[in-house]
Amino acid sequence: MEKDYIRVTPHPKFLELLFAFRSELFSIFRDVLGLHEINHIAISRVSEQGELITFSSTPALEFNLFSNRLWYFDKSYHPTWFRQCTQNEWPTLYVPRRYDELYYSKQIKHQYPLGLSLSTQLNDVFFIYSLASHSSSLVARELFTTHVDDFYKIGEYCSEKLSTFFARETK
Repeated sequence: MEKDYIRVTPHPKFLELLFAFRSELFSIFRDVLGLHEINHIAISRVSEQGELITFSSTPALEFNLFSNRLWYFDKSYHPTWFRQCTQNEWPTLYVPRRYDELYYSKQIKHQYPLGLSLSTQLNDVFFIYSLASHSSSLVARELFTTHVDDFYKIGEYCSEKLSTFFARETK
């Protein structure tokens, strides 16, 4: 049964989980970091009930976003965006009145001039793949524009590898 609207709420231990399982997560993310100029990847899972869990290669990025409540102003966490199963560059997903704060927190502070969010659905669960690069070169920009299918495959690969971590925390 598909719901018309789901309210997204971070897992009760969301901030703790960002820094949990560091060595296990690093071994998963290191498989993809460096491919297509990717220097950051985060995989977020939104359950059918709207509970959000994220695992990230740069947990400080999401920690700042969520501890400062800036995530409310990042449309990649809005059901109206991720339910479309689409992709957008990070700056296009920032709510205008908090654009500068989000741009600073996600891109300047971590030196990611390029960022891309992609969403997909598997059964009743949505996944948000967030990727970024330290490079703003023409080559990197072209990769982030023309290799979207590869980025979905990379996100699916990581989601599958992370499935036991997601399952462990959603019981």
